[in-house]
Amino acid sequence: MSANKPVSAPDSGRTMSPDEIGWDPDDAPELDERWFAEAELRRNGTLIRRGQLARETEQVPLPADVVARFRARGAGWQGRIEAALKEWLAEHPERV
Repeated sequence: MSANKPVSAPDSGRTMSPDEIGWDPDDAPELDERWFAEAELRRNGTLIRRGQLARETEQVPLPADVVARFRARGAGWQGRIEAALKEWLAEHPERV
């Protein structure tokens, strides 16, 4: 079932209330500062700002030829570098 599709009562075609489907509004996430900081800001469906991921970041200088190889495959190159580093760490825990 699609998350955007309204839930309907079996064979009736009418939309069910939150009480009928067992949804409790108290189960909704708390909209605190962290929630808003991590949220995407959209205007008329266009992404304006992507939320900040809750993680520690560092600037690490990398050789230009290494970065060029990852960039050559297009968007998402930073994530591919992160995945490659994680894979290497998993395979070589004694080298850290």
